[in-house]
Amino acid sequence: MNITEICVKKPVLAWMLMAATVVFGLVAGSKIGISQFPDVDFPTINVSVTWEGAAPEVIENDVVEPLEEALAQTEGLKSLTSVSRQGSANITIELDLSRNVDLALQDVQTKVSQAARRLPTDIDPPSFPSPIPKTSPS
Repeated sequence: MNITEICVKKPVLAWMLMAATVVFGLVAGSKIGISQFPDVDFPTINVSVTWEGAAPEVIENDVVEPLEEALAQTEGLKSLTSVSRQGSANITIELDLSRNVDLALQDVQTKVSQAARRLPTDIDPPSFPSPIPKTSPS
């Protein structure tokens, strides 16, 4: 006598086995760690620009916009955000996970140096704090 014959003769037992399987599956599913979705930080590059005494509107128009136009062409760009303050601006470039951060940094530095011709002459040169590398899953 196999399980099929038992379930045909006793359908309530078959329903109870299915219900127990579903309940145990739900309990196990809620307790299992999710390794398919690790906590990953996307690689980012920051560009900082200072211009002593300049208003945020002036920095936005004369510095940030030309840099954003140049940086928007970066390969593997996920998002581009900027913040302008009194005397300074920060541009944050978020890249795809597949993009090599070191090569992207070189690409960004090249694009910033090309856009430097359109920037005011009395600003400090843009600086590149160290990029945040992608986090490897543990």
